[in-house]
Amino acid sequence: MRGVSIVLALVAAFAASGASAARVDICYSEVAAPDTAPPTSATPFTCPQAGIKTVPQLAAAGWHVIRMTPVTVSSGGFGVRQQLLIRDDTLFASGFDA
Repeated sequence: MRGVSIVLALVAAFAASGASAARVDICYSEVAAPDTAPPTSATPFTCPQAGIKTVPQLAAAGWHVIRMTPVTVSSGGFGVRQQLLIRDDTLFASGFDA
């Protein structure tokens, strides 16, 4: 039981310090007509940190999709683009993040 208390105390201290090794990125698909089929595994997303990749390519690079949300845009007409929120938890053997 004492070991559990020590682990919980360490976890609480780590969380309180705000330390995190995760990187996050927000990605967007191209604008499509509102009645277009939903994205597939071949749909490219443009991400500032991760680059232009499909969801399988993002996964292969260590990124995890947290959420996908449709976003309505209007520029000369209405369209929809998909927004991805992704996270990378990759740590190097040294313990430092990417």
